[in-house]
Amino acid sequence: MINKRKILIVDDDLELSESLADILDFKSYDVHCVGNGNDALEFVQQQCPALVLLDLLLPGLNGIEILERIQAIDPAIIVIMMSGHGSIETAVKATQVGAYDWLEKPLEKERLLLAVRNALEKSMLLREREALLCDAQSRYRMVGVSQSMKYVFQFIDRVAPQRSTVFITGESGTGKEMVAQAIHQNSPRADAPFVSVNCAAIPENLIESELFGHRKGAFTGAHDDKKGKFMLAHGGTLFLDEIGDLSLNAQAKLLRTLEMREVEVVGGTKALPVDVRILCATNKDLRSKIADGLFREDLFYRIHVIDIQIPALRERPEDILPLMDHFLSASALQNNIKRKLMTQSAEVLLLAHAWPGNAREMRNLAEKMTVLLNDDQVSGTQVAQLLQSGHEGNLVEELMTYKHAREIFDRGFIQMALSRYNNNVTRTAESLDLTRSVLYDKIKRCGLAGGSGFQDG
Repeated sequence: MINKRKILIVDDDLELSESLADILDFKSYDVHCVGNGNDALEFVQQQCPALVLLDLLLPGLNGIEILERIQAIDPAIIVIMMSGHGSIETAVKATQVGAYDWLEKPLEKERLLLAVRNALEKSMLLREREALLCDAQSRYRMVGVSQSMKYVFQFIDRVAPQRSTVFITGESGTGKEMVAQAIHQNSPRADAPFVSVNCAAIPENLIESELFGHRKGAFTGAHDDKKGKFMLAHGGTLFLDEIGDLSLNAQAKLLRTLEMREVEVVGGTKALPVDVRILCATNKDLRSKIADGLFREDLFYRIHVIDIQIPALRERPEDILPLMDHFLSASALQNNIKRKLMTQSAEVLLLAHAWPGNAREMRNLAEKMTVLLNDDQVSGTQVAQLLQSGHEGNLVEELMTYKHAREIFDRGFIQMALSRYNNNVTRTAESLDLTRSVLYDKIKRCGLAGGSGFQDG
């Protein structure tokens, strides 16, 4: 298990290592020193430090080679490179490989302590994210580390054991059916059927037969008895997706079924008792449909018992990169193709994108990256091109203008930095070497001011 305060210093300059260790020991960090790459890699494998301070020029393996091997052992171990002889090209290379920061020798005490503190905070956040992702995926088959998704998970835990009808709203592609499945999977009905009905996909003349079933000969084409979705879900959960698209006639019969807890089979002679838990979802404003006479008010209040709105992806930028990571892994496994890695420019573009199709759009993008791209690493240009092939319009051409490219970079970079520090403005500003007022101004200019959860201190 990782020690959140354990730091490894890798430098063949014994005097410098001891000096750094004294500075860090004074701050109560657990500091260890080695002088070469082989000893460093052995320590990393056995002790799993949170942070490695790594010199560029070492006997045997150089710093970049050691960095690559540490990343292969555990990408969540944070590495800060140190050098008195490094070039800009080398610093860029180290950053691309995965270095968190680059410190020039001779090291300034305050700069060192700030870099170490920020790096350890990032390490802790990465580990927390790993734990949250593992827990969310195992319990809900969902990915999310944002506060809004934590609320969704808490909501699922609260309502799953009950019988109450749950009304789920949200834009198309936000994962309403996944929430419904998670409620069912964590309920006492988990071993019984979960039956999903897309009300918008069934022709109006067949909706009653689909929901309630029919007897042989009830209408032209009814060659055999058929169980409806209610009876198929008996003892379990029935998920009525896009319930706002039901006809008024079907709404009336649905209301009676919910009130009486029995179904009238089309062509049948008696009502049959049924035990189902109802979960509903829609991306439409049912109150507006009620005002227009297109949805029954009494049915609305019958299904609108406990409600939750699933946030759009653009409202929870902290989830964008974990979601893409999840979708890329799943797509690689499904297609038996090596998993793609995202470059920083690609991540910035993902963070800046509006995601009108939400998680469904992202899953499709991950599939395109996996199948269509030959490179192991996905660049920002490639992301832009794939988004353009969807509904992003002239994104590639727009990116050719410096102004638009800078706007996209600023928005994505600020979002990435804020998510790293859980929307804590003071800590984010400190890590970016900005004042709080300047960062607040950038947040406003990037259109992020409407976001929730910004903290001071």
